[in-house]
Amino acid sequence: MHYMENPEPEARRVATEVRRRRQQRQWTLDTAALRLGVSRRLLAQIEAGDANPSLSSLLSIAQGFDISLVELLAGSDKPSVVLQPDNEAAPALWTGERGGTGRLLVGSDPLELWQWTLEPGEERRSDAHRTGARESLLVTEGSVTITVGAADPVVVTSGQSALFHADEPHSYRNDGDSTARFVLAVHEPTGGAT
Repeated sequence: MHYMENPEPEARRVATEVRRRRQQRQWTLDTAALRLGVSRRLLAQIEAGDANPSLSSLLSIAQGFDISLVELLAGSDKPSVVLQPDNEAAPALWTGERGGTGRLLVGSDPLELWQWTLEPGEERRSDAHRTGARESLLVTEGSVTITVGAADPVVVTSGQSALFHADEPHSYRNDGDSTARFVLAVHEPTGGAT
């Protein structure tokens, strides 16, 4: 359920970037799989452009290379201005069981901008990001319940914003009866310990 929706262009770009970075480090597939936290089989499929990796797998690979998800998806050629002309056409890197989506709109290391939709009852759980990572969100429709680590859940409603440390496990949940929409900014410094 948590896979890229239209993988062809993204899969080719990710395949090229993963293979390039692995070869640059002179890692075998076995070594790379171990360091990137994915199976050798999945890594071979990704490099061949045949895989539809989950968001968790992509994050693990980026972390293993000590780069951001944005860098992994963008490849090595980054223009000075990145324009997402149609946010609905941005890659859906997460799809919920009831039709919610998480779309990576734009980003430049170490910043990512996401557009999220959670249908009633849906939840997106996230592992801890790197030390010093922060997330902020703006709810534009409905309400979103945020839980960070062992802290009490916080409900953020339409027209409200929140900022929190994302270097511990956290989740977004729609406990309401209608669709929740929010914009999420992720700041995840690279080069530090995870």
